[in-house]
Amino acid sequence: MRIPRALVSHLRTTGGLPLRLFGRMIHPSIPALFYCTGQISRVGANGILQENVMSTKIRCSHLVLAFVALIPLQAVAQVNMFEPERIGRWYMSGAVGAFNEETNSQLVNQEGYFGLAINGGYRLTPHIALEIDGLFASQRIDTPATIPPSALGTPDSRASLYSGGIGGLVKFILPLDRVELYVGGGLGVYTTTLLVEGELLGAHTQLTEYDTNVGFQAVAGADFYVSRHVSLGLEYRRLKLDANLDALIPGDLDMGGDFFLATMRGHF
Repeated sequence: MRIPRALVSHLRTTGGLPLRLFGRMIHPSIPALFYCTGQISRVGANGILQENVMSTKIRCSHLVLAFVALIPLQAVAQVNMFEPERIGRWYMSGAVGAFNEETNSQLVNQEGYFGLAINGGYRLTPHIALEIDGLFASQRIDTPATIPPSALGTPDSRASLYSGGIGGLVKFILPLDRVELYVGGGLGVYTTTLLVEGELLGAHTQLTEYDTNVGFQAVAGADFYVSRHVSLGLEYRRLKLDANLDALIPGDLDMGGDFFLATMRGHF
């Protein structure tokens, strides 16, 4: 079957498909593919040569189109490589960072030390996860003047306050490929411990007081997936916790504060 001369003339005049003009805009390597069309003579002495010209141009154009079609597929594959099957999966994480304590009039020279968190969670949906976590915070204070000296002998000038316990969280997640943003809230049971050390007749002495109460927390953060099963992130937590250590410190204490944590999660 012969190709109409009018169509062959049109292709010879226009230079074939218009991909040549936009090849470099689509991908920098595409212009090299047009080399094959550039080597074909545009002036045919007979119908057979004209058929070969058009057939070769069509084949080269199809090759270019196939190459362009692979570009978005390659980008999708790159994204999916870092997207684990998150729904219906368990994960565990650890976090460490700074703790900024609440101010209390009964406590002098409060100094937040550090905060720790260990979490285990389950991804219910793309946007909701449930967690159980262990939270711990430490701070130092001047030994309260209300501590009876007879119990310790000579008390140290500084004492320690610890808060720790187990709680549950609901997290609301915004997945953005390799990045996930989240906020959440929950409650738990936490114990506050006051530890004062001293010396009596050359022997080490120690005095402790405990109080357990329900605490509330809010959380916000971001995770960045470095692989399909590992993510690194930053997290902010706000803990609201009241304690009463009347035996050693009069009045209620606000033992909550702010956590600024670096996190690492493993997704299974």
